[in-house]
Amino acid sequence: MILDELDTSWLENFENSQNDYQCYYADEVSYIELYCIYINNNNEIEKVKTEKLILKTHGIIYRDEVLSIIKNNNYLGSVKYSLLSILKFNIDIEPINLTHFLKNNDKNIGDRFLHTVKHIDAIQFNKTISMFQDMNSLTIIFYKKNINSNTIHNTKKIFIKSIGNKKTTRKIY
Repeated sequence: MILDELDTSWLENFENSQNDYQCYYADEVSYIELYCIYINNNNEIEKVKTEKLILKTHGIIYRDEVLSIIKNNNYLGSVKYSLLSILKFNIDIEPINLTHFLKNNDKNIGDRFLHTVKHIDAIQFNKTISMFQDMNSLTIIFYKKNINSNTIHNTKKIFIKSIGNKKTTRKIY
């Protein structure tokens, strides 16, 4: 059989159909949305900053990057804010489970994708279906430092006196 006579139309049809489903394949996360939320003393949101963060390494924000983000965003104007919480939202659903996910009527189905970052360390983002890439995010919540100038810290001195061979501790006011 001569190669010129070989029917390859099925291969072209397959490649075209694969292009239609390209957005349903899981890819490495190359960027995320970064949200910085500032809370005032009345527990009200003062401002929300948003920016797109391009990851240096796909799927990872390294510890020094996280610290830099916190340091560069803890001031709003001239007011200093303290870190309250870091939340990671990463939709890492497998493509095979996509139909079930989309048809599910559970209102809390997205809860499994939201995680609290408890330690400031490298933050890992799992592969995400291409059509959900824009939803991956890191939210940093800052609260206004409450500086009360009327607060005076009193400390008590503790002296250790030895009586005979025993050492005892007594608080002297």
